[in-house]
Parts: sequence; structure tokens; C-alpha cells
Amino acid sequence: MIKKTLSLFVFICCMVPVFAQLKKEAWVDSVFNSLNTNRKIGQLFMIQVPAQNDAASMNEIRAKIKNEQVGGLILTGGNPIGLAKLVREFQDNSDIPLLVSHDAEGGLGMSIDSTVAYPSPLVLGAIRNDSLLYELGKSIALQLKMVGVNLNFASTVELNSSPTLRYQSFGENKYRITGKAIAFMKGMTDQHVLTCVKNFPVQSITVSDVQKDWPVIVPTIDTAQVYTFRRLFENGLTGFIPGNKELPLFYTNMNLARKNNFSSQMLSSLFIGKWVKQNMNYQGLAFADLRNIPPINEKNSEGLPSLYALQAGNDIILYPEDINIAIRKIRRQVRRDKQLEAQLDNSVKKILAAKYDAGLSQKTTIDTDNLLLRLNSPQAQLLNKKLQEAAITILKNSNNVLPVSILDNKRFVYITSDTTQKPDVFFHYLSRYTHADRFTLHDLNELTRLAATSQRLTFIIGIYPQATLERLTVLQKLLELLKKHEVVLCDFGNEEFLRIAAQYPTVVTAYTNTPEMLEAMPQIVFGALPADAILPMKISDQLQTGAGSATPQISRLTYSIPEDAGMDSRLLCKIDSIAKEAIKNMATPGCQVLVARNGKVVYDKSFGYLTYDKHSPVTEQTIYDLASLTKVSATLQATMFMYEKGLIDINKKASVYLPELRNSNKKDITIIDMLTHQSGLAPFIPLWPQTMKDTTFLPQFYSRKRDAIHPFPVAPGLYGSQAMKDSVWSWIIQSKMADKPPRTPYPYRYSDLGLMIMQHIAEKVLNQPLDDFLAQNFYEPLGAYTTRFNPLDNFSTQTIAPTEFDKIYRKKMIIGTVHDERAAMMGGVSGHAGLFSNAIDLAKLGQMLLQEGYYGGYQYYKPETVRFFSTKIYKGRRAIGWDRPVQSEWNSPTSLLASPLTFGHTGFTGTCMWIDPEFDLVYIFLSNRVYPDRSTRLNSANIRSRIQDVIYQSIFDYCTHSQ
Repeated sequence: MIKKTLSLFVFICCMVPVFAQLKKEAWVDSVFNSLNTNRKIGQLFMIQVPAQNDAASMNEIRAKIKNEQVGGLILTGGNPIGLAKLVREFQDNSDIPLLVSHDAEGGLGMSIDSTVAYPSPLVLGAIRNDSLLYELGKSIALQLKMVGVNLNFASTVELNSSPTLRYQSFGENKYRITGKAIAFMKGMTDQHVLTCVKNFPVQSITVSDVQKDWPVIVPTIDTAQVYTFRRLFENGLTGFIPGNKELPLFYTNMNLARKNNFSSQMLSSLFIGKWVKQNMNYQGLAFADLRNIPPINEKNSEGLPSLYALQAGNDIILYPEDINIAIRKIRRQVRRDKQLEAQLDNSVKKILAAKYDAGLSQKTTIDTDNLLLRLNSPQAQLLNKKLQEAAITILKNSNNVLPVSILDNKRFVYITSDTTQKPDVFFHYLSRYTHADRFTLHDLNELTRLAATSQRLTFIIGIYPQATLERLTVLQKLLELLKKHEVVLCDFGNEEFLRIAAQYPTVVTAYTNTPEMLEAMPQIVFGALPADAILPMKISDQLQTGAGSATPQISRLTYSIPEDAGMDSRLLCKIDSIAKEAIKNMATPGCQVLVARNGKVVYDKSFGYLTYDKHSPVTEQTIYDLASLTKVSATLQATMFMYEKGLIDINKKASVYLPELRNSNKKDITIIDMLTHQSGLAPFIPLWPQTMKDTTFLPQFYSRKRDAIHPFPVAPGLYGSQAMKDSVWSWIIQSKMADKPPRTPYPYRYSDLGLMIMQHIAEKVLNQPLDDFLAQNFYEPLGAYTTRFNPLDNFSTQTIAPTEFDKIYRKKMIIGTVHDERAAMMGGVSGHAGLFSNAIDLAKLGQMLLQEGYYGGYQYYKPETVRFFSTKIYKGRRAIGWDRPVQSEWNSPTSLLASPLTFGHTGFTGTCMWIDPEFDLVYIFLSNRVYPDRSTRLNSANIRSRIQDVIYQSIFDYCTHSQ
């Protein structure tokens, strides 16, 4: 029974193609049999649709479709919606479906406005993975079909034999070109869009004597040049067009040339079709392009090029002259020549078969609703991005500088060769990985001074196509001075530079300076993206075809669009309206929102202003006071470090590490109870009243000048003494504990004091101030250069969001000093508050934790350490230090859609960071909702959790619609 079933299945599988072929033949025969000679000849012609689409031209095309029954159209440019409507009209008015063609080698965006333009063939030639070329062909085909195009004149597959960067060629290796060309073609044909390859190469043509006054040609063919064409022919290529260049021509009968008005260019363009079919076993369509055929200066010569094209073995005639006259001439010749009549019938049947393959046997509707959105779909944009990222080529990496993994203890300097770059996209994305000083080649004196320093420097130099020889000469002089430093040269298509690139140890090229390349280059340099592209052509004796070093991805955050991370960008845009609602309702003057999924930052926007007067907009560089996010972003990181190194036991009492607690009411509290807020510590104790008398700052604690006795910033123009810091610590030790029944554990009660005590443990065990330890071991290695305590030491107030006008303690606007009064009394560094950051730098820490301690090529923690601290251990919602969701309860600090594995924290100033391992997600929200006073509107409107709702909904929606 099983054998019979299997046999039946095999039989059906074998018969399906047979049935499909029979159906195709039946349709071709039925259409063919309905044609008279004139209509058959009309099928040979494809006419141009001008980009301007003026009324006179359109009427002429309508007449040719109706009267001459032309076989197809050639779109040359214009607006996609207008073209789609025209094609729809033309197809409706044609008795036989029209082949509609376009030269879309790089997508519709090459000549049609408001559409995606994909990379040039040279850039594609650098890509190692040919499957991306298949996806490109598929994407272009889908876009072409949206405007009614079913034939693509693409691509140019000739070898690059020139020493210059020829962007219309895949390169000079025939095998690599062939692989890409076949993949590209398959991508289109699988979507029922036909392919016609351009510029079949012929070196020369010899013409011998003729039979019936017709030339016999013998072309000279370069086997390397035609290799790709031959392979495409074997794989079912629809059509080809010969090259139009002038060829050396030798006649054995000079009278023949004069008699038939043949020129060498005419022979190149027209006469190669029959030879290719006979000598290369080609079964597809031969196209003749009449645009460059010189005029025949002879009476009644109109229509002769079209006749010659057919007689020479071509099937389709592009850009014909007067079609009516050409039809009459061909009809007259067909009546006299039965062999030509048979050839005409064969060509028409092949054209009809091609139309069937393009899906034209079925009536389709060209839909213009939301056409621009569909043409510029996220999928198309993502493919364009991936193609360009995959093409960036590391030409030299002699000292294994790339990827740049170590960020701390070195200074980065960026130099641009183009002073007109505004904005400087390359520098913008470079700054997302590290802080770099920016210079141009005009700053030679300053750069020379820098080069002479003993400081460890890494120079990253952007070389743009616009850089003149004069600037390159300056660059060469500068590079001589920089030999003792690390130098990474990033080229964006400067051919003069590439010729000398081999003499430098670290060189990367993107071939062009598109926005996508400018964004991707820093990600390659810093290892957020891998590199494995190779040079598609020789650019010097030292840099031959195939040169290129591969570098790995080292798990730094990269930047992409939501669809690349399995999220719906249209739904994610709802975050914009929620953020704007918060600002409109004065819940906060501004905010930053960042979403990263699967290691990709897919949403990173800034909204509003630093204050309600709207003078300074929030940017991605704006630094916010993180408030209680300090607990998990700072103190807990030191705690995890000490735990992993065996320096502390979190189940032991805090008094084990702090002897001063042994004689206090805190002698028995454990570290783990403090971190889970179950230690019985008071939830809040104001400390500043003890340092003041009424509204006067007591002189033993404060000074208006910073000096050795008063080193700690409390507010601008106000500094605290070491004595105050010591007093704060003694007051914490002396603070009351919560009441509870005897022999019962303390219940959950959120308190800052536990983390303040934890800071003292860390500083004693590590023998280092908390801020110095964290900067050296976490923030600087991560590249989180804005994540720090006391940001005014490094940043101006213009880059820091103000928090509150403090009316009860400092009596002034707080900008750059910590909002929390007790942390301010500690000089801005405390275990519970004091940390500042922008969203992207905080996200680096979040991503490291999401990746279980690994980031940027370095393992900060063992995976089990991160899992241990982030896992809930008691009945309450808390993990060790971390807050967690409360499933199915309205008072959860997170979205109800967050997974049970989620961990994170919120901050009083209007901040949060949530990390969800199940969805591979990091969510950051930063604001100064306490400006100018402690408004509760952000909390009452659930702004943070509503934004988080949208994040999860975008994931669910994408999963639903992608299936």
C-alpha cells in the first residue's frame, strides 16, 4: 500500500510540470491563432513611455497600442503612481497583454522618484553572500509588479576590465559575477518578472560573402567576457541585448556594405542575435536596441532598421522608428520570404510564451492605493540596509586593530576630509560607540600637536569622494606623523586614495557615501556588525580582486529598523503620540525613549525640551538624572562583581563587612535582605535638616567655595565637607528600624538606606570609591561615557536636563547635581541615587545584562551571576536588587504584557530601564518629570507602562502578520 501511494505521489509530481507546460502552450497557441500578419509584427515592438507623460505623447502611445498592436512598453521614469495608472490604462486597452519593461538594475529608484534605490553593481560585487542578490532580485521584482512592470533590463554583467571604479559592473571575477547574476535573475523570475541582460560583448565582426544579399557574420568573442552570459543562457535567461559600441569591421565584399547601408555599429547591435542562438544554444529572446543605429541616408529607408533587426535573428525591437512603415516593410518581406515568415511566427510564439511566464495570461489589477508606502516598505528598506552593510570591505587589518574592542584608557580622535558634511552622519554614529574629538584636515596644527603626545590615541579618518588631491596630500603628510598611533582609514569611494591604500595598515572601504554606508561604517569598526566582504576588482598591485579581511561581531548594540528585530514599525510609531501627550499635559518637558531588541536599537527618539520654556530641545546626547536607577545601574553592579569574585557573601550580615554596625540596631540585617527591601530599614529619613538652622547652611558642613575641606558638590556654588559625609553615615547607623512582632521576618518595605549601606560595603571591600570603580570596570569599557556621577565634571549644563527648583533645601534650580537631597549631601555619589546618563549609554549596560554579562568582546559577569540576581527569590515581586513585574495586577511597575522574566527598575525623576530576556528586549525611558516641581502626572497617566504596552504589541503584531 505504501509503495502504491509513493508511486502515485511521484507520478503526480512528475505530471505537474507537464500539465503546466500544456496549459502554457494552449494559451500561446490560442492567442497566436487569433493574430493576422500585422498584429504578429506589432508584437515585435516595444515603445518608449516618456518620463514627462505629456498629453501628446500619451495619445500617440494609445494610438500605437490600438492601431499597431505593439507588443510592449518601455518605462523611462516619472512618478510611480502616475506610471501605474498609465500602465493600467494601457493594459486595459490592449487586446494582447503588454510586456512592460524598465531599466531597474538598482530598483525603481534609479529613475522613478519616491522609491528605493538599491546599491550599484560594484557595491553588490563586494558581497560574499549571493543569497542577498536573490533577495534583491525578489524585492525589485515585487516593486516592479506594483507599477505593472514585468520585464527588467538588468543587470549589466560585463567584466570590469578598467582600473577605475566602474559602478555598473559586479567586478572582474567571472565566477563571482556569474553567481550574483544568476541569483539576481532567479529572485526576479521566481516572482514572474522577466530578465533581459544588457551589453552582450563582441570584440569584432568579420563579414563574409552573402547568400540572397544577406551578410554572414563571424564575431570574435572573448570567452571570459561571455562566460556569465553563457551560464545565464543555461539557466533560462529571458533575453539579452548586444553592446552598442563601435567594433572593428572587415568586409570581404565592400560592395555589400555600400549596397545595404551597413555600418559597423549596426552590425554590432543587430546582427549578433542569430549567431548567439546558433552557436550558444540560446533559446530565449534576442533584443535589438535601435536608439543608437545611425540613420540610413537612402530614399524609402524608413523602417529598414526594424526589418534588418528581424532578418538578423532578433525577436524584439526596442525604440523603433515609424512603426507603421516598419510593419509594411516587414510584411512585404515576409510575403516574399517563407523562411522569414517562419522566423516571425517563431519569435511571436516566444514573445507570447514570455508573457505567459510573466503571469500575463491572467488579468491582474494594478492597485495604486498606498502605493508609495508599499514601494518603500520596511522590508525594502531593510534589504537596502543589509546589502550595504554586507558590502563594506576591510582591505587591510595588518595589526588586527579591527574590530576596535577596547574603549577605556584611550582617546579617540575623528578626522574628516570633507568639511561640508552637515550633518556628519559618520561621526554621529561613531559617537554612539565612544566619545571622539572631531577635527578636519584644516586643523593640521592641532592634529600635529596631538600626534606628538605620548597619550594612547586612536585616529579614525573619514575619506570622502569629494576629497581633492590637495587634501589627500595633506592627509598623507598627517599619516606620517601618526605612525605611532592606531589609525583606521575609512574610505567612502575616493578612487585616488584607494590607489595608495595598500601602504597603510588599517583600511576599510564602503565604495560610496550613501547614508546607509555612513551609518554602517562605525558599526563595522566597533564590531557591532561583522565584516566579510571582498574587493570585487583590482585597485592596485597590492590590493587585488578578492582582497578583504573578515572580522567578527562582538555583540555591541547595532542600529536597525524594527522589522529587523521582528517588530512592526508602524505600530511602534504610536510611542511618538504617547510621548507627545506626556509633554502636552506637562507630565514632563521632554524625554528620551529607546527600544533595543535582538541586540538592535530599533527605536531611539528624543521629544520635547529641557524645560517648558522650549529654548533647548532634548537630543540623544541629553543627560538625565537617573535617580533610583542608580541602585541597579551602579551599586548592584558593584555588588554582583563582589559576589562573583567571592569577596562577599550576600547571605551574611552587613556587620561582617562593616564593624561599625555591630553595636547598632542593624547588626543582624543581611545583605540579601537589604537588596530585597526586607531588612526593616526605615523607608525614608530626611538628613538635610540636621545640617541647617532654619534656612541657613551650617558652616561646619558647607562652604560657598570648593576647597580641600569642602570637596563635595551639593549644588552650584555650594560644597559639602567631609565632616558632613561622615555625619550622614553616622545618622544612617543611628536611624530607627521598623517595628515587627518578635521572631517574625520583616515584610517588604522599600528603603534607600539598604543601598546606601551597600555603597559603604563596596567601597570598603573594593578599597576604592564607588564612582571610580564603576567607571573603570563598567562604564568606560562599555563605551557609556555619559554614564557617571557628578556630570558637571565633564559636561556643560546645556547638555543636562534640569530637575527641580529645590524650595526646601538648596533653594535653587538643580542642574547637573543630583536631585536627591541625601545623595547631594554625599557629594553626588551615593548607593541609592546620583548616577546620570543618556538613553543609549544606559542601554549598553542593559544589553550587557541581557546578554548575561557579555558585551563588546568582554565577559563582565558569568551568566549564572546575572541570572541569580535577576530571578525572583521571595513571594514578593522583587529579585536581588532588581524590581520585577507583578503578573496580571494593575499596580505592576511594568506593562502587563511583559514576561515573568523581566527585571529592571524605575527612578523618581521619571526614568526606567526594563530588561526582558524572553523577548530579548531592553526598554529605556528617561525624563525630568520633577521639573519644575514634583508632578505626578507621568505616573497617573501611566506613560512609561503604556509605551511598554506598545513595544510588546509591535512584537505580537509583527509575528501575526509575518506568518
